[in-house]
Amino acid sequence: MKAKIREGWFLVRQHMFIAALLFLYQLIWGYFLYRMVQSAVVPLLLRYPEPDAGELSTILFKMESQLGLSTNPEVHRYLWILGAMLLLRMLISPLIQAGLLYSLQHFNHSEERIPFIRGIRNLWKPMLLLHTIRTILLLLPAYWLAPKLYSIFMDGFHSLQLLLPAIPYVAGWIVYGWVIHHTLLYMQFGVSAPDGEGGARGTFQALWIALRQIITLIGISVLLGGLHLLVFGAFTSASWLVTGLTGLILQQTYPLARCLLSLWKICAHFRLWQSNSVKE
Repeated sequence: MKAKIREGWFLVRQHMFIAALLFLYQLIWGYFLYRMVQSAVVPLLLRYPEPDAGELSTILFKMESQLGLSTNPEVHRYLWILGAMLLLRMLISPLIQAGLLYSLQHFNHSEERIPFIRGIRNLWKPMLLLHTIRTILLLLPAYWLAPKLYSIFMDGFHSLQLLLPAIPYVAGWIVYGWVIHHTLLYMQFGVSAPDGEGGARGTFQALWIALRQIITLIGISVLLGGLHLLVFGAFTSASWLVTGLTGLILQQTYPLARCLLSLWKICAHFRLWQSNSVKE
């Protein structure tokens, strides 16, 4: 397990161009979300009653907000914008994944240093298909959970304690999403294998490898996930304690560290799949 993590970091260092591309991609997406929150949520929060306005004003504000979520056309407009951006993200993410996996598969067998563009041309169709399946599977529980969570959220307007029943549903959804994410990730490894090794056979072989190496797979995810939490905590604490230009630089550096860690996770899992695939 530790060897795969070390080998994964070696691959990250050889693909800094893709890490920079991921950073730029995440930066643009984060800026869009920031602007959307700034234009939609901040004006609403500015109307929140002052502490000395009384409890009745707070209750009236919450009732008005609860009613506006379902009747205000402005809310629907923001939902449509968010949906369109999510659809665009669904189209762009598989292209980046296709270029990354092709580069990993052919890094030692290609005259190009990083055959990223060729990977997009060769693998965009299967990557788009698998990414669409992944998205559908991740959203599938929403058919049952969304009505429950919505009712709990509406009740939670009046008391935060009323939100506690939502914790088991959200935790179960997170675990389910983790399983789906890693299952489709290993399927992507299999389908992107070089000629003669990929396709349907390579996809099912990758699933078998993931199942057989489940302990190592979980170990890699836990170790790198824990490292990710430590880095997040360090950057968050530093941004609170350090002010001025240094604090701003630290705050803007975290997305790059997050992209490097995300790429590290993919490369470590790739090495786990690749080493077992070669053995078979």
